Amino acid sequence: MKEIDIPRYVDSQTQLLFWEIDEAVIFIGCLGAGIAIGGWATIASLVGGWYAVKRFKRFKNGALDGILQHLCYWAGVMQLNKHYQDSSKRDFFY
Repeated sequence: MKEIDIPRYVDSQTQLLFWEIDEAVIFIGCLGAGIAIGGWATIASLVGGWYAVKRFKRFKNGALDGILQHLCYWAGVMQLNKHYQDSSKRDFFY
């Protein structure tokens, strides 16, 4: 039988440098918007992105894992998984 390594933290999100992937998405989004505007907005977007990630980390500490994906699903930006594809459909069970 071949031995395999089991990850220590199975539910942990993917790391990108020293941020989790959802925090990196926020920073890269702010940076991309600053680059698209150009000029001094690029430097301002670096500072704004860092501040947004700092605030999001504080928000994320009291919430469930993957909260950014759930918020994007609720807003209709992306699908959650193959079972919950459209957030505009509200099903209420009585």
